[in-house]
Amino acid sequence: MQALFCVAAAAAFSSPAAAANSSPPRCAHASAAPSHLSTAAAAHALQCLINGVRAQHGLKPVRANGRLRLAARRHAGDMAAHDFFAHDSPAGTTVSSRVRSAGYLGGVREWWLGEALAWGKASAGAPRAILRGLLNSPPHRRILLDPNFRDLGVGVARGAPSGSDTGALTVDLDFGRVIR
Repeated sequence: MQALFCVAAAAAFSSPAAAANSSPPRCAHASAAPSHLSTAAAAHALQCLINGVRAQHGLKPVRANGRLRLAARRHAGDMAAHDFFAHDSPAGTTVSSRVRSAGYLGGVREWWLGEALAWGKASAGAPRAILRGLLNSPPHRRILLDPNFRDLGVGVARGAPSGSDTGALTVDLDFGRVIR
């Protein structure tokens, strides 16, 4: 069985923003391979795992946010469908432009955004494996454990950003906080 895992991280802040190594909590479907998961189940497992790790580090959980989820789903789907893996799309959209387009930044005084991208196939595409890879990467770890973030949008698409591998998942995690 072949497995592949890739990650990328980016953060944008309008004002200044932020771990020890411990095992993530139990969450439904956390260890399921992409072929045995719906994208909704994978997204739910990732949200659960992220909040479990944040709790282990004394941080507040991040709330699911529909506008961030919309931006994240669109970008994950775009990467899987158009064979790229980057924070900036070939069309020129950025995390802040995607999140703004989804309505998350409307009427705010201050905002913080962070984005973590990952993809994996076979066992490396299980939510727990994706989280493990993100936590083992210092830039991703900083985003996942940033105490400034309050909201999270999880986008999961079937396929890999390097081809239409049906045994893979492409993930976009959009973190945010706004002050109105």
